[in-house]
Amino acid sequence: MEDIKLLCWNCRGSANPKTVARIRALMRNLKPDVMCLVETRADENRALKLCEKFTKHWEWAAIPAIGMSGGIITLWNPRVGQVTPIAFSRFSLHLVISTTAKPKEWVFSIVYNSQNIYLQKFLWHELSAISTLNLPWIISGDFNAILNSEEHRGGSFSNYSVKAKHFNDFINSNHLFDLGFFGPSFTWCNNQNGLARRWARLDLFLANNDWLTNFDSYHNKHLPRTCSDHSPMFLSANFFSHRKKKVFRFENFWFEHAQCHNSVHKAWNFKPNTSPMHAFTHSIARTRIYLNKWKVRGLSPIDRTLPGLKLEFHI
Repeated sequence: MEDIKLLCWNCRGSANPKTVARIRALMRNLKPDVMCLVETRADENRALKLCEKFTKHWEWAAIPAIGMSGGIITLWNPRVGQVTPIAFSRFSLHLVISTTAKPKEWVFSIVYNSQNIYLQKFLWHELSAISTLNLPWIISGDFNAILNSEEHRGGSFSNYSVKAKHFNDFINSNHLFDLGFFGPSFTWCNNQNGLARRWARLDLFLANNDWLTNFDSYHNKHLPRTCSDHSPMFLSANFFSHRKKKVFRFENFWFEHAQCHNSVHKAWNFKPNTSPMHAFTHSIARTRIYLNKWKVRGLSPIDRTLPGLKLEFHI
């Protein structure tokens, strides 16, 4: 495998035919390796009925909802490797994924957190125990909490502030990183009108350093919000390649070309939605990509051979 694709969606119920159709469309169009559904509101029988629709090509594990509250269903393509559920609770499901690639074993935790702050603190404690496994670890789902005041719109931050503090304490104490996102700033909207409308980024991916160091790059995209008040998240991560990469060299004569300056400006002219270090690394990678594209399409054949001529004639 060269990459891993993870999709997570708070579908707010899994019985609606339109929701099932969206799940099928996401699987067909994006081809995720692991598909996580939270707040399924599906008891044991409804969860089984849904998963049986996909058993031809997918394996699965589920946490039944209690009444119309909660519920987690995770489906995975067998190509991802051996997947073993190791623990679960009302609000989380933990899988160990074993592969022939590096990392050979890593943990994937899927959460649907309560809105109750005391139950949230219980989940933070539970997840902290998973951290002690000392394996590459990634977490995804609906955390029902935000990280800071910029992650909501409408209403007062005081409605989120205490939960945000506990959420940040959990992230910092377990040395986790927010993987950021591309697309709309918020993953949830209450769909009310006028001044009553609220938005927040309640859904995200978190990972520890052991997980991140196994990937060359990653990209988390917020998808359009339909059939639910939450947006699906689609994370694509590329494993480090063992093949020798061609060294990128910037040639000084490129400064003479306006399109070179335009390519660099395009690479850096975007709004980051993640940590400064990740944003900087991503900008450097974008610069390399855009300049390579320009070098192939924008330089004349003579310009492309100049570096070789300089070496040949010792200029």
